[in-house]
Amino acid sequence: MSAPVYVLDTGALMAYAQGVDTVGELMVAAADADATVAVPLVCLIEAYSLLDHTEHEYLSMLRRNPAVRVVTPALHIDRADDCPVIGGMARQAGRLGAGHAVFVAISSAAGLITSRADQVRKVLGDDWPIVEV
Repeated sequence: MSAPVYVLDTGALMAYAQGVDTVGELMVAAADADATVAVPLVCLIEAYSLLDHTEHEYLSMLRRNPAVRVVTPALHIDRADDCPVIGGMARQAGRLGAGHAVFVAISSAAGLITSRADQVRKVLGDDWPIVEV
């Protein structure tokens, strides 16, 4: 499989868990293209914290999808470390999950699926491929 074509932020994960068709359709298109969809770890944890426990199984099913890749930040205190950059992007976007999603989108040159395009546009700008759900 190739690099991710989309990144799902917290709102996109919640939309998926709540049955929004657009998220599933874009994931099918990615899988058909033999591509992956990235899920930033911070967004995944944020989504679990915001969803009702009865909706958690939808995220578990999503994580089992072979086209989905959960992305963790690089944690190297004495070398290149993603945390300061993600933190700075989160400050601009207004949410920690949004910062991690923007970082993954930029570093992967991937489109971003979100429920809060206004937040991620603060960092990505108007020309970045963003799908609002």
